[in-house]
Amino acid sequence: MHNIPVIEDQNTEFKVSFNTGVIESLVAFANAGGGTVYVGVDDSGKLLGIQLAKESVQNFVNEIKSKTAPVLIPDVNVIEVDGKQIVAFQIQEYPIKPVAVQGRYYKRVNNSNHQLTVGEVVNLYLHTIN
Repeated sequence: MHNIPVIEDQNTEFKVSFNTGVIESLVAFANAGGGTVYVGVDDSGKLLGIQLAKESVQNFVNEIKSKTAPVLIPDVNVIEVDGKQIVAFQIQEYPIKPVAVQGRYYKRVNNSNHQLTVGEVVNLYLHTIN
């Protein structure tokens, strides 16, 4: 039995379905301390589950790879809880920052994603290369 967290925090994000917000969260985690996005869970932590076709997970990973620079490849686990499928996308902190999704940069702050300003992007890059 896999324990899914009950609240969102610095390293945990819930999404009802796979969308651009999932990728933004993975980018935000990669630019901070890493984290996991659980798809099939609402903001209150209620497990809704997600319908998965045979190729769904691979399609999700391909979309993440195609929309991120440098390319992010998360660890993906499908977790079955009470007959519902939850998809967990886990990403480590990325060594080379910042990571972008379609040209936008995000960082995880507490339990939400914040878009970085140009100055913050520059500082994060300079901090990484030093």
